[in-house]
Amino acid sequence: MVSISIIKTNLIQKLTLLSLIALMGLSAVTAAPYNQSQTLPGMGTIAYINESNGRDAIFIRDGEGENVIFNCDYENEIVLTPSVSGDGKFISFLVDNGRNQKAVHILGPIQKVEDEWQAEDLLVMTVRGGAWPVIKDGKSVYMSMPDQASLSSDGTSNIYLVSSEEIEQVSDNMGISSHIWPLIHPDGEALIYRYIPQPDEMGEIDEPVKSVLFDLKSGTSTMHFVNQFVYLEQWTGLGEILFSFRDKDRNGNRIYALYNLETKEIYRNKSRQGSLSSEGRFLATIRSVPEGSVNFDIIVTDLVSKVEINLTQSPKTSESLIGWIK
Repeated sequence: MVSISIIKTNLIQKLTLLSLIALMGLSAVTAAPYNQSQTLPGMGTIAYINESNGRDAIFIRDGEGENVIFNCDYENEIVLTPSVSGDGKFISFLVDNGRNQKAVHILGPIQKVEDEWQAEDLLVMTVRGGAWPVIKDGKSVYMSMPDQASLSSDGTSNIYLVSSEEIEQVSDNMGISSHIWPLIHPDGEALIYRYIPQPDEMGEIDEPVKSVLFDLKSGTSTMHFVNQFVYLEQWTGLGEILFSFRDKDRNGNRIYALYNLETKEIYRNKSRQGSLSSEGRFLATIRSVPEGSVNFDIIVTDLVSKVEINLTQSPKTSESLIGWIK
């Protein structure tokens, strides 16, 4: 049962109120100064992108250290839009070689063997364009991409189910919208994605931006975050959607909140991206260090004690967060 699809409350009214609170700078949920340690008690295991031997790589870090489980073959390749499966055992991502060809990969199952994190690498398929693959199972992903059969592109995308054997279309934008940024419910029964309307021939946009929750079993859809400019970060194991507002508060902080039966702010800072641990205690985000620089590190915040650590402490300028491993 996908509980979020049967919510009867007025989402627009609640999110508008939260936006007003954010812009006023009230009730800020911020964190204490950095703890120089690179771990927190009970923090668990996290995956992220950094650099190894001059190439993009996927790292796994736990309380005992870190190791690489995937390394790009060439320096000009980059890892894009990674995500962790609901059970924390698989990572899906794209490798972009800069020639409009993107390789869809699945790593997993992720496991620790003789003190080293390991995972098998499955090259699912190479596609033209596309982003945001999310795991259906260990062999297939849902992702946003343009029509692969068309030689020309109208700039729009649909959601597809991609495996090594076939590509199956899931959503239909009717040529009037683009469907991007899918998340999958932890039980695999539903997707939510952003619906971005396209301008007509006169340059006018008749529909609001929104998120579509699509029930994969019944085929029914419900609308959420209507006319709200938000980033959907994660569908957590507790069934809540972690999201952040595009618009920042008056201090330049991004506001992070959870959405299910109610909307609850949990954090704000000068951060981007976000991933919440399975028990909901630790939030990982990305932040420039020092503030305003071109270098970014992954910051982990204990939402209970408000203590933060700089997890990566590296000079890489394009560091990216993946998520928590169980």
